[in-house]
Amino acid sequence: MARPSRLTLRWFAPQTDLSHRRILLSTGSALIAVGLATLVSQLSLSGSDVPVMVASIGASAVLLFIIPSSTLSTPWAFAGGHLVSTIIGVSCARWIPELSLAAALAVSLSILAMFYLRCLHPPGGAIALLAVLGGESVQSLGYQFVLTPVMVNVAVMLALAMIYWRLAGLARPDPGGADNWGLDHNWQRSNEEWLAGEIPFSPDDLAHAMAEMDTYLDISHHDLGEIYSRALQRSHTHALCGICCCDAMSQPAIYVEYGTELEETWQLFERHRIRGLPVVDAFQRVLGIVTVSDFVHMASEAAEDGQQPGEPHNIAERLAWLRRRTPGFESNKPEVAGQLMSSPVITAGIHDHIADLVPLFTQHNIHHLPVVDDSRRLVGMLTREDVMAARAGDCCKPAEA
Repeated sequence: MARPSRLTLRWFAPQTDLSHRRILLSTGSALIAVGLATLVSQLSLSGSDVPVMVASIGASAVLLFIIPSSTLSTPWAFAGGHLVSTIIGVSCARWIPELSLAAALAVSLSILAMFYLRCLHPPGGAIALLAVLGGESVQSLGYQFVLTPVMVNVAVMLALAMIYWRLAGLARPDPGGADNWGLDHNWQRSNEEWLAGEIPFSPDDLAHAMAEMDTYLDISHHDLGEIYSRALQRSHTHALCGICCCDAMSQPAIYVEYGTELEETWQLFERHRIRGLPVVDAFQRVLGIVTVSDFVHMASEAAEDGQQPGEPHNIAERLAWLRRRTPGFESNKPEVAGQLMSSPVITAGIHDHIADLVPLFTQHNIHHLPVVDDSRRLVGMLTREDVMAARAGDCCKPAEA
């Protein structure tokens, strides 16, 4: 196959990855929004010698409905970009008599203002130019042009766009968050990256790499992290393809019964160096799961509610109190594993593919997955460590004794 020429690569961009459904949904929404915005403008400005629609709204519709995740499409970018650019355009038209100079300054100053006010919106340059070159019908309005029709159009379009974003379940960048106001230095690794070990770069590395390119990148740090996360997830899916739970789970499974005392449960954690145990009934059917986190959460909650006697100074003392059996027949705290367990519990089938189970770990933020047979009886335990071992080709590990 012939290699594409440089001219082809420069003139024709790669096809978008949007699905046909998403493309049709976006264009249909833009059709409705622009139509309704025009109708509202006609009704609200009826009888006035005012253009009912500014052309920049058409360009904004492409950003708002086709690429809503762009930093150019945030509510502040759309509204602020139009407001700032219109004010600058009208000011240049009123105070600079030379038309070419007024037009050039209107656009350039609008770009400068939008950059530093963090409301960069390409149609803002168009509205600034329209304020200068729009003719007598526009220039006679003066600063009224900012309110009618510009901000009327913007208000209607923004309201409709936000309704569309909510109904379509589209992710929006946070105008006040790290995506637009600077890098969040508390950025954490994505949930999928527990399979890959240490993250290969830090937030500062990412920020410096983007800054070194010295060009405007229409993508947020969050989106870059999401792309990396999804690519990593796809890599894991391919690497784990064909591996079933029975090939990777820890067995025999270590478990406790409903009535197992908390001290005995904690000793199993320490002896086997594990953080979670399935709770089963007399027929080995899984009732729930009890984890170290359950112990810590309950101990902290009891201390906050004043249930613990005295003043425990650290978490070790709180855990010791929780594990200690209460004498007598009444207690204001859990005494056995079944009272502390989380239920219902997510389980995996013995023949389920690990690649299909990885999202369960990340979506539900869990570390352990009990594996059951066709009769729903416990046969093993699948942990994140088991999945990492399978990813590395080291399957069928027995549980540590």
